[in-house]
Amino acid sequence: MLVSLKWLEEILGKKLGVSRLKRISLNLGLEVEDELSFAPDGIIIGRIEECPTHPKQKNLRILRIRTHTTVQIVTAAKNIKEGDLVLVGPAGIEFNGQKILKKEFSGVVSEGILISEQELGLTDTSTGVIVLEHGRPGSAFQDVFDNVVLDIGATPNRPDWLSVNGIAREIAIGFGIDYREKENFDELKHYNRPIAFKLRVTDIKGCPRYTARLFEDVVVHESPFWMKWRLHCMGMKGINNVVDSTNIMMFYTGQPLHPFDADLIKGGILVRRAHAGEQFITLEGTTLKLQKDDLAIADREGVIALAGIVGARRGQISQTTTRVVLESAYFNPHRIGHTARRLGIMTEASIRFERGGDIRAVDRTSFESGKLFTQYSGAKEIGFVVCGSKGRTKRVTFSTSRMNNILSIQLSEREVKSLLSKVGIEARGSKIITAKIPHYRRDLQIEEDIYEEIARVYGYMNIPQKSSQRWAGSVVVDRTLLNEERLKSYLVGQGFSEAYTLSLLSSRRLADLGYENFVKIKNPLNERFDALRPTLFCGLLDTINYNISKGNKSLKFFEIGNILLPETPYQQRSVGLIMGGERYPNFWSQKRDKIDYFDAKGAIEGILRFLHVKDIVFKPVVKKSLNQAVSICAAGRELGYLGCVDAALCKEDYFYIEMVLKPIWSFMSEPFYMPSAKFPANTRDLSFLVDETIEVPDVIDAITKVSGPVLERVNLFDYYKGNNVPSGKKNLGFRLYFRAPDRTLTDKEVDSFIKRIAGDVVRKFRAELRTKEQNWTN
Repeated sequence: MLVSLKWLEEILGKKLGVSRLKRISLNLGLEVEDELSFAPDGIIIGRIEECPTHPKQKNLRILRIRTHTTVQIVTAAKNIKEGDLVLVGPAGIEFNGQKILKKEFSGVVSEGILISEQELGLTDTSTGVIVLEHGRPGSAFQDVFDNVVLDIGATPNRPDWLSVNGIAREIAIGFGIDYREKENFDELKHYNRPIAFKLRVTDIKGCPRYTARLFEDVVVHESPFWMKWRLHCMGMKGINNVVDSTNIMMFYTGQPLHPFDADLIKGGILVRRAHAGEQFITLEGTTLKLQKDDLAIADREGVIALAGIVGARRGQISQTTTRVVLESAYFNPHRIGHTARRLGIMTEASIRFERGGDIRAVDRTSFESGKLFTQYSGAKEIGFVVCGSKGRTKRVTFSTSRMNNILSIQLSEREVKSLLSKVGIEARGSKIITAKIPHYRRDLQIEEDIYEEIARVYGYMNIPQKSSQRWAGSVVVDRTLLNEERLKSYLVGQGFSEAYTLSLLSSRRLADLGYENFVKIKNPLNERFDALRPTLFCGLLDTINYNISKGNKSLKFFEIGNILLPETPYQQRSVGLIMGGERYPNFWSQKRDKIDYFDAKGAIEGILRFLHVKDIVFKPVVKKSLNQAVSICAAGRELGYLGCVDAALCKEDYFYIEMVLKPIWSFMSEPFYMPSAKFPANTRDLSFLVDETIEVPDVIDAITKVSGPVLERVNLFDYYKGNNVPSGKKNLGFRLYFRAPDRTLTDKEVDSFIKRIAGDVVRKFRAELRTKEQNWTN
């Protein structure tokens, strides 16, 4: 939710420091995710005092403009006159990436420029310079109009946070401002006058309340600059004074509105279920085909709007409109959400309707928007009709003693009532208190919700830390969870960071990545989340790409989570790892090497060695989204796979690993004691020249089988192809560690093992044993 800081300050009547606002709002659960600046630096307001025609170029005028000083500007603009307030870009400032310079026009120096809407990004084409409705000459543009815009994370359970008024209400709590909304219901009663306009609702469950306000003598024209600029800062383009007034009110109250040209509506408005296969053309020119569960706004000739989502072209406001019907309604959130997801349409209105709003805001928003109509279009209101009820007030009872016990605090009934009053909850009673829930707080349904609200306003940081006074009974250790925690600790120790990603993905994206078997959701949130993840790859790939876009390139992430499949075993617990970038931090003593394929294989071997999995084998496989892919096997069982992420998916070289955990846990046994070695190890190096097709694990397996139990381990210390190595060959160097548990092995014993090992490898792989005289190095 984008919110203008100046708009908040206007509502609350107080200057709000951004840093303090961020801190206070976060304590209330309202996170400011980003801070944006819209107004360019250096632009100032000026008043035109003189505007004579240029003596040599009759298409130009020489303006003398008063700011904090007098500025002379030469312009060809036709839409200005003496006394107008304009935006001035004085010479010397940076604007839109260029420095404004003094310029001479036939002997007359221009000391700056006048700013147009196109230059501020409000329109795509030039419509002349901006003429302001108000402002003080010399004032900075960013001080008078909206500049700082906060991107606030509105959680799905708080539809009231999708309005500037709702955000202001929350911030007032943190700043200790006594904020009361202006309820004009007494005035509304005077406007509830019946008119000769038919309104009927046949689907009362789909539309519990619908209002229509009728205006005449409407003059449609451009909106005032402040309104267009405010909408621009909120992420919406200005249309005209009628439509923009409804959008401003939607952002302010969270209640969407829709204006219709009254002369285009035939026989009144009917709110009904759509007919199966019924079609209409939207405002954008798209033809939509409706189903019987969709909610339609219609007249006798057909659909004029898809309720709560998008209007039809047939009833839209135009320059010839003189009579307007203003719709303000409450629609069933589930119905709106279902239709919006099915059609893949997400609008500012549908987002608010599908989360459920305040049914009491329907009438108030209609009335307030009517005042804007009257002010900015010269409209005259001639009547107001309504269908449906205003909804019932929700009440929740709770006990202060239980609340204190759960929150581990000690608040009196008076303190509890005072805290609740700050969030608009009227509380009455003693010991057992009844809370009257505001209509805009749909998230407060049970007493535990009230306790959470009290804790939020009281301040989570003010709740004292207390240890539990209860003794736990016997606990059965979940070995799987214990193993997962051990694995997480190991991975963190290896420099990986844990990631948590979404389990919902796009079916189209999965198909593009080569995944054919996955579970598709029957009633998805939208087309971006219409499938359950059959892999952890997508989430970790998004994490990597997001970090790369922010300039972070040396990255190692892991995630442990469930993957979902359409057939048995249906659900698997897996671990996914993705790694790439520079191997070490940028430091003078370290080489600028990058993580490579062998680092990824080493990570796998380290993990499986830590989890007591032996005899690991890598076998080539084909994966659409991965290059150099291999499957990871142990004891004849496939555990997972490894590969390099395709360049089309990631700009840098990153390596992805995914393994199923259940078969890995089967290799693990109960911990046991193993004494440290009493006798020294005897090491030997062997190097072989083999065909390129020979796999390293096969050679290690052959070495291990020949040596028996005295061979403690084998390490590959050299892998080389290049100069001095014949084409089609590669050099492999192995370090062998021999150790006996009961004695020190003699050189003669070790030499006999080496002779047998070398002979077996040469014979089995047609290898050539490297001698000391040969010098193949990289």
